[in-house]
Amino acid sequence: MSTKTHGHHHQSSPSHNGSAALAEHSAEHGSPVNDAERINLIQVRAYGLWEQAGKPDGDSERERFWSEAEKKVVASGTTGQ
Repeated sequence: MSTKTHGHHHQSSPSHNGSAALAEHSAEHGSPVNDAERINLIQVRAYGLWEQAGKPDGDSERERFWSEAEKKVVASGTTGQ
């Protein structure tokens, strides 16, 4: 049996990802981030929102958390290079 994960199922928080930590650090200090780092920030925030909400199922829930996280990242003033 394969141990790979499929789709958007997470075995651990994406905040443990080194590039996510770097993007968060850059954003916190007002440094510009590139598109990949911005997407990573959105992913980390969306995952956190999803966890806080009790990890609900469904595509519409995932889209809602992604949208909310994206708004927060944009509002934080994180800009691309």
